[in-house]
Amino acid sequence: MAAADRLSALLDRVLRRVLSCLRAGDAARTSALSRRWRTLWLQADAVNLSTRSYWNVGYDGREAGRLLFRDAMAAVTAAGRCPVRRLSVDVDSSNHMDYCEDVMGSSPGMDAVLAAPATRRLEELCLHLYAEFASTCDYELPTRRLPCAASLRVLELAGCALGPPAAGAVFPRLDTLSLTSCNSSLVALQAMLDAAPNLATLRLDVFSFTAEEEELGLSYNDWHAAMSKRHVLLRCPRSMVAVTLLHCHDTDGIFLDAPGVRFLRYKGFLEHFPFTLSATPASGMPANLRHLDISFCTTWWCYNPPSSREEVPPPPHAVFWESIGSFSRLRFLKLKLLDINDIAVYPDHEGMFLKEFPGLKFIETKGSYEVDKRGAAVTLANFLHCCPSMQELRLKFKIHGDLYALPKGTHLSEERRAQVGLEKSTELLKRLKSETGTSACYSVDDDDRSCDDVDLLALQARSFPCLESYLRKIRLKFELEDFNCFEVKIAKFLVENALVLEEMEVHDGDQRVHDHIHRKLAIWRANSSNSKIDILGKQEPRM
Repeated sequence: MAAADRLSALLDRVLRRVLSCLRAGDAARTSALSRRWRTLWLQADAVNLSTRSYWNVGYDGREAGRLLFRDAMAAVTAAGRCPVRRLSVDVDSSNHMDYCEDVMGSSPGMDAVLAAPATRRLEELCLHLYAEFASTCDYELPTRRLPCAASLRVLELAGCALGPPAAGAVFPRLDTLSLTSCNSSLVALQAMLDAAPNLATLRLDVFSFTAEEEELGLSYNDWHAAMSKRHVLLRCPRSMVAVTLLHCHDTDGIFLDAPGVRFLRYKGFLEHFPFTLSATPASGMPANLRHLDISFCTTWWCYNPPSSREEVPPPPHAVFWESIGSFSRLRFLKLKLLDINDIAVYPDHEGMFLKEFPGLKFIETKGSYEVDKRGAAVTLANFLHCCPSMQELRLKFKIHGDLYALPKGTHLSEERRAQVGLEKSTELLKRLKSETGTSACYSVDDDDRSCDDVDLLALQARSFPCLESYLRKIRLKFELEDFNCFEVKIAKFLVENALVLEEMEVHDGDQRVHDHIHRKLAIWRANSSNSKIDILGKQEPRM
């Protein structure tokens, strides 16, 4: 008995959705399956192109480009072709950008595909150019002459340049603009923002600026030196609600005039936080910002660090609390930094820097506390004090931050990797020597011995409304590399003082202390006369 054909049992609209996920060549080949499939691929509203389909031509970018755009034109000009709503082009090289440039330089090429009648009402355009040993291709998307400008909702570019739109051009439906490893002049980017009155989402990931016309006479070094000291202010449409800025380091900060933003994700230097009272006009501050996800760069691989400038920067805690202090309506805060102590505000200065976040419900903090545990406790006390209605708290502690950590996708030679490893080992050895005999540590298998509670004075010196009435879930993650008891004391303090706590989750590395920590948590909770809680967690495998 023949096996049941479950695929043919699906509705046409489901099959069209499946075909919309296939590469153009693969989708076209399904026409040979049966009479029903003969024209089904032409009814799919997406065309996906990728040079991975032509790797048999080797590193010949011109030939790969000829084949890619030949098939693209065949797909978008075929008789019976329905309007294409999504066009995706991926050009992927395991070598240098020359291959990508040869592909995109083909004729007919991208311009011809975009000019086809079937793509004139395109809604999503995704162009990704990637080379393993380079980041940006010389190809520039011709936004000046995009036939689909009136219908385009999503523009997602990677590894290329964004050209300026035509004077007076409007992208009335553009909702999302994503630029990864791209570049453009400041004038072109601002013109694009001005031309999209309904833009809601902006993503700039490793974005860099190119020289303006009046700067073309400068040498690269002179222009780059001038650009590295330049504040960039982007005026965003009032419709914008979500912004992502990741590692945009070639200026002295990209700042935003975006009063409508509710979601912000930022990875960069603390001094370059995109909303500051000194760089953003008061009318451009996002008064309704609700979701903030920030990760501050501190690693050696970030170029143009603010510390390289001549002026002395203000202390990190002042910059941090000034940066987020304006967002009184925050509900979600996710923070990652190298040293938690950097943002600690001690009692004498609380009135100067700390602001209350009455609606903030969720906080996640990741970072190290280096040698000074009291600073980490002060930072935790700052958050507990400023967030009186916090319901969930997540803490991920590291005894030492890793100044030599590499971002994902970074490629180093074997020689350089060995050098980084040596520097890292030397730094760790120095730290261990400096702490020998000074750290109050104990074996977690001891009974109830603990370190001096002086580390927790900032937490024990006051009461916190969130602990008394709101905090219901806590998650701690740490590794007891030298059996330092600071994290255990934090866990003990929280489990004893969070009166309405319902769940506590602890992940304490692979130090074989899992049972001890969890047994103690239950005992501490019982001794505090508070309600019983769920205690969760597991040992983490060592990476």
